Amino acid sequence: MATEREQDHERIRAVCAQLPLIDAHAHNVVALDSSLPFLQCFSEARGHEALSSVPHSLSFQRSLQDLADLYGCEPSLAAIEQFRKTEGLASISEKCFDAANIEFVLLDDGLTMDKMVSLGWHRKYIPGVHRVLRIETVAEAILNQGIQGNVRWTLESFEHRFSSTLESLSSKVVAFKSIAAYRSGLRINPLVSAQESENGLFDNLRAGSPVRVSNKALIDFIFLRALEVATSRDVPLQIHTGFGDKDLQLELANPLHLRAVLECPSFATARVVLLHGSYPFMREASYLASVYPQVHLDFGLVVPKLSVRGMRCAVSDLMDLAPVNKIMFSTDGYAFPETFFLGAKWSRDILARVLIEAYDNGDMPINEALAAADGILGRNALEFYKLEGRGGFSASTDSLSKLNQTAGFGVMERTPSFQPRLPPSLRTLPQGKSFKDGQNAQSLPGSPRAPKVDVLADDKVVDPVVAEKDAHEGVVVKHVRLLFADASGQRRCRVVPVKRYEGVVMDHGLGITQACMAMPSFTDSPVLNSGLTAIGEIRLMPDISTRRRLPWFPEHEIALVDMHSSPGTPWEYCPRATLRNVTQTLEREFGLTLRAGFESEFYLLKRVDGEKTWQGVDATPYCSSAGFNSASAILSEITSTLSSLGIQIEQMHCESGGGQFELAVGHFPCLEAADKLLLLREAVTAIAHKHQLRATFLPKYFKTGAGVGSHVHLSIWQGDQNVLMGKGSGSKHGMSKQGQEFMAGVLHHLPAIFAMTCPNPNSYARIQPDTWSGAYKCWGRDNREAPLRTASPPGCDADMVSNFELKSFDGCANPHLGLATLIAAGMDGLRNHLQLPEPTEVNPSLMKGEIERLPNSLIASVQAFEGDSVLCEALGKNLAKTIIAIRKAEVEYYKDKEDAEEFLVERF
Repeated sequence: MATEREQDHERIRAVCAQLPLIDAHAHNVVALDSSLPFLQCFSEARGHEALSSVPHSLSFQRSLQDLADLYGCEPSLAAIEQFRKTEGLASISEKCFDAANIEFVLLDDGLTMDKMVSLGWHRKYIPGVHRVLRIETVAEAILNQGIQGNVRWTLESFEHRFSSTLESLSSKVVAFKSIAAYRSGLRINPLVSAQESENGLFDNLRAGSPVRVSNKALIDFIFLRALEVATSRDVPLQIHTGFGDKDLQLELANPLHLRAVLECPSFATARVVLLHGSYPFMREASYLASVYPQVHLDFGLVVPKLSVRGMRCAVSDLMDLAPVNKIMFSTDGYAFPETFFLGAKWSRDILARVLIEAYDNGDMPINEALAAADGILGRNALEFYKLEGRGGFSASTDSLSKLNQTAGFGVMERTPSFQPRLPPSLRTLPQGKSFKDGQNAQSLPGSPRAPKVDVLADDKVVDPVVAEKDAHEGVVVKHVRLLFADASGQRRCRVVPVKRYEGVVMDHGLGITQACMAMPSFTDSPVLNSGLTAIGEIRLMPDISTRRRLPWFPEHEIALVDMHSSPGTPWEYCPRATLRNVTQTLEREFGLTLRAGFESEFYLLKRVDGEKTWQGVDATPYCSSAGFNSASAILSEITSTLSSLGIQIEQMHCESGGGQFELAVGHFPCLEAADKLLLLREAVTAIAHKHQLRATFLPKYFKTGAGVGSHVHLSIWQGDQNVLMGKGSGSKHGMSKQGQEFMAGVLHHLPAIFAMTCPNPNSYARIQPDTWSGAYKCWGRDNREAPLRTASPPGCDADMVSNFELKSFDGCANPHLGLATLIAAGMDGLRNHLQLPEPTEVNPSLMKGEIERLPNSLIASVQAFEGDSVLCEALGKNLAKTIIAIRKAEVEYYKDKEDAEEFLVERF
């Protein structure tokens, strides 16, 4: 009878043998009549002479026997090649991929090979197929297409095109990839200068067409720009490390050369993957993964290209220091279906050997060994690349279930020492449609605004990158504006020369007084009792992902900033950090994200001759075509400007006030939505000024005219599913149980939320009954007098709610703080299972005495906020104290100021 240890060994082998795999790095298959010699299936050698020695390598005969067993033929190269020719690509692919049991694959199609099949072809054999985007391929495509279009490249114009292209493609791929190791090595210089990079660009351009990026300074520049985009978009960057074909300088492929990049504060939140086990630098890779949170590992290519001993030692070396949840399987399969089969077969075998050895040595108990197998072969990649729930992801529920259990071996215990948190979406698996036959995934019905996802078009992902001439070609950027919004909602900025920005500010920030977050709208001094004084300094740290050229003044760029007490340490008063913190809490506790889309109302004003006051540019009513005609030129310039800043307008129209307009933007994750709102306000005011007009977002400039709001539409997401919607058990009013509880939390805390979303005394002149501004504590379906309104846009099931709108949000609000309080309130609803009351179906002003009036003054909302421990704790007690002090100071200052509107119109 087998001993307990022997039984545990068998459990490890069985788990490794049977788990479906996520192949986290591979390349396309080629047709059988491709010019690639089949010997390349077994080696990285290239060229006839080098390949002629491949049959004498240790792995060759082993691999021949494996393929002969699979195909049922003689274990000879000639017999296997004849079998391939006789059976055809479809038959051998079915055999190889079925035996490999690969559930999902991430394909880098930037490796150009003769007669390479499309990404879509692979879906016949692997349910889930995703694209990995090679950054050097993108750079070369941009440069070559530019040459064909007679573009005169500068480093600035190339950088703009390259970064914007990566940003636009970031939602369509699961990872970026760099082969810098092949071109100039991994000794990336994070301080490479613009002059060096531009010289490198010109050097490569002079070499002729087609352009091949080979200059080290230019490669470093491309690598750093791509990592900036990847970091800002939360896209992993796969990096070739270690061995490859003879073009590679092996000593420069040591991942230790990446330390200078990993040490940069700008890349502290990057996610990088060292490919191929970094062979022969496995120990160096393991060390990096153990000390840098950014670093993860992949051991494709090492397995199966080495001897059995070599493979075992390589994988064991990776596990010596690296956390097991940072190690991922891949085949690095390419060209031949057999490479996928061999990579999968031997990865299962070698991992089982290494885990059994670790178990026998006492390094891990059986439950951790089983969980490690589950993680390395699939779960780690599933979570790291955020595959579950993506549109291009083709796993059925059954497929995902295989990754959540070990069939026949009981439930594996998870240990906190290395096990990643299981996403809520995997706790209760959504019913999805398999992509096995190439169908599209079916998202929840009535989801008109699902995030854009990769449909896996078979054309080259970089083909649309046509290098049109830059409208600002030849204009040199001289300065960078560092933009933030303070606690009173005012936009402020500091400006630095671009050379200082790139040489100092990007990594070390720019100093500014702590008092900047305690200034009210009426003075540039900190208010009393705010906890902040003129003593002390913080650092404005630019978020490099938000850096944009200013279309209205192309010599300047703009970037939003975080506030740090010292570089790398967020300051507790920072609005962006506050929003980021509560967003992460929502994700961590509930597996949810909140998406926000703003409707921005504003007035375009002109001076009255001889007067100090302003008047609207027209006197037309709501949705007036005449009013739109009168402002078409400036509105067109505004929308074009916003588009160049990455802000697309979904619709616009004239509002009720004379000269009042509204711009509606789509929904985004909250931090991005808040950032875009600040940039929108900045752009609108700048373009208006250019036309000698004043644009104002002040809630109530005209005492008898319509007010101005920044209505926000909110939806709750889990992966790519809108889970605010609901049908069936627990659902009510077209909302899921989660949706009801979240919205109930917002409604419950609404009086206190007003202190953030309606933060100026002027705000309350707008929030009045019968003005569509939300003056009563209630909610309703399509009830525009309710502060909270659920909506079912066209395309939705009539009984389903896609989002809810908060009307009581205005242009004086700091959007980051406003959204932070909304998330905190919603989480309170989820934690305490708050119940949503019945909807109000009539104008609430008619229900006198039956419904609570929301705060009708700033002091009332501040008092509600002071007494709301949930919101104060969510923002942080010190920040809450400062905000309360600012609001009270503004109440006192404006209470007797009759011309407050004329004063505030200059600030908002």
